Amino acid sequence: MKKMLRSILIAVLFCSQFTFAQDFSYSNISLVSVTFSGGNLNIRSDSGGAVYSSPQYLTSATKQKPVAYVSGNAPRAAASFTIDCPSVPDSVNVRGFGSDAINFSSVKVVVNPSSGTLHTFNYPAKTGSHVFTTSIVRFFKPYTINWEISFDNGITWKSIGASNNTLYVTRSAPQTEGTNYKWYHTVFDLSCRNAQYKSLDTAIISSVWGEFTDHIVLNYNNDSLFYYKIMNSPNVTLGSLLQNRDAECYTFAQLFLASIKIQGVVRTNNYVYITPINNSVCGNVVNRFLVKNWSFGTPTASSTCSAFPYKNTYNSAIGSIPAPFDQYVFITSDVTDLSGIPGSCNIRPASYFNNHQIAKVDGVYYDACYGVTFPTLGSIKSAAFSGWSFRYTTSGITNCFFTNDLSQSDLSESISTF
Repeated sequence: MKKMLRSILIAVLFCSQFTFAQDFSYSNISLVSVTFSGGNLNIRSDSGGAVYSSPQYLTSATKQKPVAYVSGNAPRAAASFTIDCPSVPDSVNVRGFGSDAINFSSVKVVVNPSSGTLHTFNYPAKTGSHVFTTSIVRFFKPYTINWEISFDNGITWKSIGASNNTLYVTRSAPQTEGTNYKWYHTVFDLSCRNAQYKSLDTAIISSVWGEFTDHIVLNYNNDSLFYYKIMNSPNVTLGSLLQNRDAECYTFAQLFLASIKIQGVVRTNNYVYITPINNSVCGNVVNRFLVKNWSFGTPTASSTCSAFPYKNTYNSAIGSIPAPFDQYVFITSDVTDLSGIPGSCNIRPASYFNNHQIAKVDGVYYDACYGVTFPTLGSIKSAAFSGWSFRYTTSGITNCFFTNDLSQSDLSESISTF
């Protein structure tokens, strides 16, 4: 009874507008913003690559900004509030209770008076009660801090709102950004979402790879990332994939590798550029290949090149993939594109190439755009190709010659470090 009388008296003294509910919430005290600090990592927007600014939480914002830390660190948070009341105390106590049982200690803060009824007070940056477990990946969607206020020096506490931010915890410090590798929002999200609670390099690599194997690769907002949604997609960098959500093989290899680099996993000689060996057949260089599946009909070019007896032609001015850029268009065709190996979020991507980019980690070839792995370079040809090709242009017509005899050429690789 004494506690109830004390609460009623405080309410009358400080603000006649305060009303008490059974959950002891104050409707006229509002959380305005929360700012994280204390070693939190920069995160770049997928759209344009700018680093997200603070505060990371704004009650007025439609979407809240993400936060990231390296394991072994504790989050540090500051918050600002308003109180709408004709009469306010000089000071109040504020504290917060965060996800993962991380608490933000009680602090007595000054209430800033104003000439009107709307006043402000700020909780200073305080480090949470303990660190995120060292060497463990974590993913919080959301990371919630429940904020409370006391008008009687910490005897009675009332809820005054909660902040919610997606928060990522990397296993180790991310590798340094490079020309194409940046700390993008989706890189953090894809990596931490899939590698939650993982610690070992092998477990992180395997878990991140799991995002690609079902052919549904999603960004931080659960939007699909397409492999050749537009069959002549111009996007060949990680940034362009994340901004436009459609790209070529370059980008998916980079996304996979970036998502293990963000955890501090170090692997060199991990980026593979694959081309035919460029051997000569019928006076031409074999420099293209068909990814499954293509149907080989009746050959019409046996007299021109018996080793490559199948021929397609197309208008060189408009190319083999004219607008609306969703299928191959040939004038004549002995060889026809069929549905084959699905790509990310696309059951029938482009499949007539002169090169391909994949990742290589611990001796395994990872083809992230198709979600498949290969034990050797030679196994890529037998598992994924329908045939080889060369082509040349005469009088505005491009002549493409094909063979389904995979022994007619082979693959070469150029390896670098992403």
